[in-house]
Parts: sequence; structure tokens; C-alpha cells
Amino acid sequence: MKSIRALLVLSGVGIIGYAVYRYYRKQIDFLKDFTYKVIGIKAISFKADNVTLEINTRITNNSNVEAKVTEIYLDAYLNRVAVGNSTEVKDIYVKANGSSDFSFKFSFNPKIVLGNLINIVTLSVGTKDVMFAINGYVRVESGFIKTTIPFEYENNLKSLINK
Repeated sequence: MKSIRALLVLSGVGIIGYAVYRYYRKQIDFLKDFTYKVIGIKAISFKADNVTLEINTRITNNSNVEAKVTEIYLDAYLNRVAVGNSTEVKDIYVKANGSSDFSFKFSFNPKIVLGNLINIVTLSVGTKDVMFAINGYVRVESGFIKTTIPFEYENNLKSLINK
């Protein structure tokens, strides 16, 4: 009798544990239902040792769960050559089935670009354009559930200038 009771308790705990796990996985899937779009890049300042760009981005929440973006980490590349990175730690609230626009500043040392100028020019001549890419991650949370979403953006300089 005791072994049956222990077996029933153990199976009940297992079922409850599985239900909690499924609930959290579903909530994380909701949080990952984000899309993002770079809507503009604007040059803020050009100095010999620092170039600052303002990158405007729109995050769209396609789920029915309100979320908050808490951290953004991005690496920037010109023709696959790393030129800098940016970390933004701020709270950006995105309503359920809504979107939010935000901007962040990205600064880099042009001497890094000049140091890799041969690689950038060689690839630019081969492709007839300069490729601009941003890769990184975005941390999102809703309540006490947190997850990380990869961020990837790639475009060529011609289409950025033509905007």
C-alpha cells in the first residue's frame, strides 16, 4: 500500500513538473516571437578617432504577451571585418501585438577600419559595394521569464545611402 502511494505521489510530482516545464517553454516561445527592422542609420559625428552613428530600429512583438527588452549587444562589420560593438542596457517596453521604435548610438574608431582597409577595399572591389552587417543578441523578459534572441542584420552601403 505504501509503495502504491509513493508511486502515485512520485508520478503526480512528475506530471506537475512536466506541466510547469511546458508552461515555461511556451512562454519563452512567445517571447521569441519578435521581429526587428533597421529603419535608419544617421551619422552623428565624424572625428579622427571616433565616428558615431545613430541606428534606428523597430522591434515588433508578434505574440500576445507584453515584453521588455533589457539589453542589446551588437557587433558591427564592414565587409566581414569587425569595426566595433555596442552595448545598450535600457528598458524598452513592447506591447503585445505591437511595436516600439528605439535608437542607439554606435561608435567606432576609424583607425580600426583604416587598419583593415586593405581587406575592406579588396572585398569591396570584388563585390562592387561595401557590406554592412550587425550581429548580436537582444535580451527579453516578461514577468520573471527571460530569454535571449539573436539579432542579425545585413545590407549594402548603396541601399543604405539610397534610403
